[in-house]
Formats: sequence, C-alpha cells, structure tokens
Amino acid sequence: MVVIFSLVGLIALIFSPSYESANVRVFENPSDPTNSIIYFIAIIAFTAIVLILAKSEKVLKLLMYSLLILSAFYVFYPFFGTLSILISSLILLALIKKPNNLTINISAFILACGITAMFGISLEPFPVILLMIILAIYDLVAVYKTKHMINLAESIVNLKLPLLFIIPSNDKPTMLGVGDVVIPNILTVSAQTFVNSPKFFGIKLPALTTLMGGALGLLVLLILAERFKRAHAGLPFINTGAILGFLLGIST
Repeated sequence: MVVIFSLVGLIALIFSPSYESANVRVFENPSDPTNSIIYFIAIIAFTAIVLILAKSEKVLKLLMYSLLILSAFYVFYPFFGTLSILISSLILLALIKKPNNLTINISAFILACGITAMFGISLEPFPVILLMIILAIYDLVAVYKTKHMINLAESIVNLKLPLLFIIPSNDKPTMLGVGDVVIPNILTVSAQTFVNSPKFFGIKLPALTTLMGGALGLLVLLILAERFKRAHAGLPFINTGAILGFLLGIST
C-alpha cells in the first residue's frame, strides 16, 4: 500500500505538466478557499447518493459506470485527445467483463494518478490543506461515529468498482480507499506546482517531504490496522503526515 501511495504521488508529479499544457483544470482560481468547500460538498453528495442507491444495484452501477468513463476520459485527454473516449471505454469494458482485483487495482491506480494531477494543479496549498483538515474530521466521524463510510466501502466492494485498492492476504484483504491516496497527494502536486523551492532530482523539496510524510502516515495507519484488526479512518493519519511534511519542506 505504501508503494502504491508513493507511486501515485510520483506519477502524478510527472503527469502534472501535461495537464497544465492541456489546461485540464478543475477550478479556475486555484487560490480560492471556497473550492475546498465545493469539493467537500461534492464528496458528501456522492456518498449520500451511493448509500441511497445501494439497494438498487443496477441503477447505482449505471451511475458509477457513467462517472467512471467521464473521469477516465479527462484523465487520458492530455495524452490522447478525443481518442480518450476509446481508452476509457476499454477500461470500463475490462471492469465489466473481468471485475477481479487486478483490473480493479490497475484502473484505480490510473484514475488516482490522473485525478491527483488534475486537482493538484487546480488548488494552491492553502485550499488543499483546508480541504484535508475538513476531510480528516469527516472521515473520523464517518468511520467511528456514524460508521456510514464502512457501509460505503462494503457497497463499493460488492459492485467491484475501482474506488478501493485491494491487496489480498492470507486471512482477509487489506483495503485502502482511492481517496486516501488521492487527497494527500493533491498537496504533493500542489506544492510542486505553486511553491518556489529548490529541486532534488526534479522534485521540489516541499513536494518531496509532503509525499514522504503522507507515506509515513499511511505506514502508521497500516500498523494500527494490523494490530487492532478493524476498520480505521485513513485520512486523519495520512493527511496529518502529509501536512507536517509540507510544513517541514517549506520551512527548510
């Protein structure tokens, strides 16, 4: 999981100039903090829709497949232009015909890299950090208090959609939400895009320390999950590590 997290961040950094050149941005004004509120509201709305439609599998699948092909189109657009619709359709077909852990993980990885790059070039660090704090608090409530995030994860597993990374083990699989990988790595790309800082092998110091801090937070999460054998909120750990890493990077 730590390797997946780190690779998504690194590949998103590599992809981000292509998204900038193609002007594939989510928000026009990257410094506007209200963008974070819009993003959070969108996540709440998405979660509510999935939970409401969870018992109507066909309708929910149709909605999710539509969102998937739209997201994949924009992920591939900077590289393949209008041909992206063909590639997106092939990914969707693979998920429908062969919905196993391999196709799900590969699809989730590709989408995570592209979405991270798109949002990373669309938000400056302050709005990203604001979003990360809001989502970490929400994740705590949703996992430990209302527990609806656990129900959401179960629905996604049943639908076999690329919204979770699933690593099989001897007793039971380890699962990590794509959002747990994307959200903290948005700050990685944002730091690379908007912060003036020395580079190490092409990566700006705050971007590198953000990525390392997020990976360390994820490692702590995985150790706790292994020890206590229960579902844990990922974002409080990973976001905290990423934010601390960012602050260390800009202060050095």
